[in-house]
Amino acid sequence: MINVLDPEFYVDPWQAYRWLRDEAPLYWDPIQKLWVISRHDDVLEVEKAAGRYCSSEGSRPLVDQREDMSMINMDDPGHQEQRRLVSGWFTPRAMRGRESHVRDIVTAILDAVAPLGQCEAIEAIASRLPAIVISDLLGYPRELWERVRYWSEQTMMLSGQTSPQGPPHVIDPGIPPVIQEFAATTVELIQARRAEPRDDLISVWARTPGWDTKRILEETILVLDGGAETTRTVIGSMIRELAMQPAQRQILIDRPELLATTAVEEFIRWVSPILNMRRTATCGHSRDGQQIRAGEQVLLLYGAANRDPRAFTDPDTLDVTRQRNRHLAFGAGAHLCLGAHLARLEIRVLFEELLRRMPDWELACPAEPRIIPSTFTRAYDRIGITFTPAMEVPDA
Repeated sequence: MINVLDPEFYVDPWQAYRWLRDEAPLYWDPIQKLWVISRHDDVLEVEKAAGRYCSSEGSRPLVDQREDMSMINMDDPGHQEQRRLVSGWFTPRAMRGRESHVRDIVTAILDAVAPLGQCEAIEAIASRLPAIVISDLLGYPRELWERVRYWSEQTMMLSGQTSPQGPPHVIDPGIPPVIQEFAATTVELIQARRAEPRDDLISVWARTPGWDTKRILEETILVLDGGAETTRTVIGSMIRELAMQPAQRQILIDRPELLATTAVEEFIRWVSPILNMRRTATCGHSRDGQQIRAGEQVLLLYGAANRDPRAFTDPDTLDVTRQRNRHLAFGAGAHLCLGAHLARLEIRVLFEELLRRMPDWELACPAEPRIIPSTFTRAYDRIGITFTPAMEVPDA
């Protein structure tokens, strides 16, 4: 029996994913009391059928999020109106303007690491870049980026500690203290931006008519988590994967231009950092010979969809030259990830510089990296690496 809200399920889900796609593409989880969809084209169809499968009941399984006004828990037209407030900050054109800023951050991160010859890659590299970038975009003072990282890591990891025994699911007791600290710090920033707006996202929301502090906090933690933790997961996982698959890494060393065309998309497909999202049926209907009733929840398994052989050739093979790559790691339809272009930029620039400056990294202990059991993101706890240390340039 497959239990899709048991955190341990996602540590090694690949055989179960295959069974679901082949034998039960619409699966009723009898423990969690929800439907599960695993095939690529089925997930895509549900994502685009917003009239039949809504987001306004909540985006996370078996959690009542109807009072949450962040855009991920809204349907159109309200969702699009809210998204448009900041969508201009995340366009390809906006990313071109931010590339030098991102590269400066990457350079500073690697400057600190390269002479050492070893590091723990999650803490020293993977988690730093996205936390600093999203912290800057939101408007937090740079000295608070480590708190931003902590809030994101804790809320995402603890939100994934759902009950294997089934509903009711209770909030992990570790979450409220983290949210309290986040809120206390962010409320001060909101008040400052209302008095003196700056060029940042919190200033946009603080100046939006009708937005109270609660709504700004909900939108901020959504963008903070989406911007920091998911990109961290891809970077960290691929540092490990490229050490395990040196032939793929060598292709990128020889042809670094692939990072801007096919490789980053393959990284994202391969990792699929967000494990699932929920939709709620708005009406009773038949699907795959079964009856889904109005109000029942549907869980979309992105990791299973992104390894579906119906959509990908040799899906269980990492191929940095893969041409046809319609992955669903960013979702699809109206709720396509707002920060997708930012994630691509950060991942591309990080690996451009890492492969140039530290091309020979290896895992310090190949058996060490461990997937953290969670039903939200699939991330490693730590990844120790060694590499040839760079010569430090003496001060003039």
